Formats: sequence, structure tokens, C-alpha cells
Amino acid sequence: MRYAFADESDFERGRLAGLEAMLDPVTADVLARLGVGPGWRCVEVAAGAGSVAQWLADRVGPTGHVVATDLNIRHLSAVTAPNIQVLHHDLLVEDCPGEPFDLLHARALVEHLPNPDKVIERLAGWVRPGGWLVIEDLDWSTPFLITRDPVLEKVLAVGMDFLRQSFTYNDVCGRALPKLFSDQGLVDIGCEARSRLMSGGSAEAQFWVQGFDRTRAALIATGQLTDQEIAAARAVFADRSYLSMTPTLVSVWGRTPSSTD
Repeated sequence: MRYAFADESDFERGRLAGLEAMLDPVTADVLARLGVGPGWRCVEVAAGAGSVAQWLADRVGPTGHVVATDLNIRHLSAVTAPNIQVLHHDLLVEDCPGEPFDLLHARALVEHLPNPDKVIERLAGWVRPGGWLVIEDLDWSTPFLITRDPVLEKVLAVGMDFLRQSFTYNDVCGRALPKLFSDQGLVDIGCEARSRLMSGGSAEAQFWVQGFDRTRAALIATGQLTDQEIAAARAVFADRSYLSMTPTLVSVWGRTPSSTD
């Protein structure tokens, strides 16, 4: 698997921080409504910098347990709660990182992987009967710019095309998740799609700024963008007068069937 942002640098930590600022409020609301509480055994797959794993650890308390997995665990070094276990783990080839869980959550993961149906099937197998599988992925198809800027729009379009072609990134993965859950025989399936208002200069905007910094050379190498255009797009996201809606985060949840279903 080739991941566009596989990196151990501090740039990636900044990008992950922007992603957390943009998506954590939605994720926390979804998980709280599912009733995550004391004693639950949870796994956060592709945990990134660990904000959701930390939230889960606070909810499940000392009688619960959280496993946080990722291919790169450097950015999980700050996660030190006694009820969190951090594991270097490749979900595509390694077995379930523990006993079947009460809850498995993964965010902005399936969109980067081939064969999403097989990924959902594999992850659902790590959830105990009656437990919850929660997957969240982005859908970039909805126009989300409020303050329009032609250069920024050009850079975003070229950047998305680069991700699709070079890394087989699925920019509309979110909309496919409900059917994937249904195909796996999950029950009590629910789905929400939410976007948030973002201003320039915010923590959320850093997600894009860091993304531009990380892919600058590759985008210029496409021959479709200049360094000046990328710098101009970057400056828009630093401008506090800029407003946009974030890409739509599609949150889908479902239970694995139990003997009472």
C-alpha cells in the first residue's frame, strides 16, 4: 500500500493536528451517542496522533481498555494513558490486535485502501457479536468553498487528481460505506454526513497548509502548477477572512449480529 502522507516528520504531525481539529467534534458526538462507557474494550485503527484513542480512554475509564494501532506510531508517543496500548500494526496482513472488541473505530482510513469491501469485512471480524463497528471517511464531491479564489481552486483540483492517480485515493469513499456495512450483514446501521465551517488561519486550515507543503514538489512535477500558485493557495488558507466548508465526513455505524438479533 502506498500512502500519500507516510512520513515521520513534524510536518505530518501538524497535518494530523489539523485533521483532528476538523473532525474530532463530529467523531466524539457519534461515539458518545453509541454509549461508549466504563469497561468497554475498544480499538482505534490507524490512530494517527491519538486524539480519538485518548477520548476513548477517558470514556472507558480504568476498567476499560483501548488499543491504538498504526503503521507509524511515532505520532502516538504523547498518548500515555495507562489504559491505552499502542501497537505498530498492519491491518491488511496482521491478525486482530487482541480479543474481539466492543467497539472498533477507524477514520480517514478506508478511503486510502484498495478493496474497501474486503477491508470492512476484515475489520467487522474484529468486533464481538453485538459490538459496534464505526467507520468515518470523507466525501469531497460537495462544493465547499465559500470565499472563492481561482488559484486555490486550481491547486485543490490538481492536488486531488494527483492523489487519485498516484495513490488510488478514493475521494468519494464516504458515500459507499452504508452499502458496505449492509453487505456485511451488520445490523442497526446508522449514517450521518456532516461538514463544518472553517476559517483561514485556524487549526483546521493547517490540514491544507501542511498538505500543500508535503506535496509541493510532486504537484509542481506534474507540470500543471507552479511554485507561485501553490504559495498563493497556501496564503489563502492563512488568511483569516477566508471561509469554506470542510469536506463532508460520512460517519457510519453498525452492530455485528448477536444470537438475539
